[in-house]
Amino acid sequence: MTRQISLENVPEEMQKEILRKNWQSHDARWQYATFSALGPRKGNQINQEVGKAVHKGAMFRLLNALDVTKITNADEFIAVIMAAMDLFFSHVDFEYQFERVSDVSFRGIIMKCVTNNNVRKAGVIDLYECGCFSLRSGWYEAMGLNVEEKCEKCLLKGDDVCEINVTIKDWM
Repeated sequence: MTRQISLENVPEEMQKEILRKNWQSHDARWQYATFSALGPRKGNQINQEVGKAVHKGAMFRLLNALDVTKITNADEFIAVIMAAMDLFFSHVDFEYQFERVSDVSFRGIIMKCVTNNNVRKAGVIDLYECGCFSLRSGWYEAMGLNVEEKCEKCLLKGDDVCEINVTIKDWM
């Protein structure tokens, strides 16, 4: 008797987790290859450029799927950011929270980051520049928002969490 093999037997959340982990694995291997071939300075520069471009496109696709053409207030901003985090990042490898401080200010806290863990394991913590700021700058550009971010704490620098203050300079 032939087994019935079908993706329909794999829960949707597990499918998403497989895709997220595939992306993270590709990203880590690509980063390692650029560091090896071009050195850390050029590798970091390319990572920043590519991360911004890739995530700008990803945010455009997400906004289209959510039927969002314009973000005009804090509630909409939080909803889109949380949808992006939920869709793009592994729930196993990342732990985070995002909170509203005011109508234009927000705080992101990252308690667990697989990239931080992998960079430490690879022994390149002093060479790696975090790509998350360029990634999110692509998101903000896709949203048409002028945003300022300030990193108060950073896992890569040995802090217990990443703490990022986000300020919307003006709504569209």
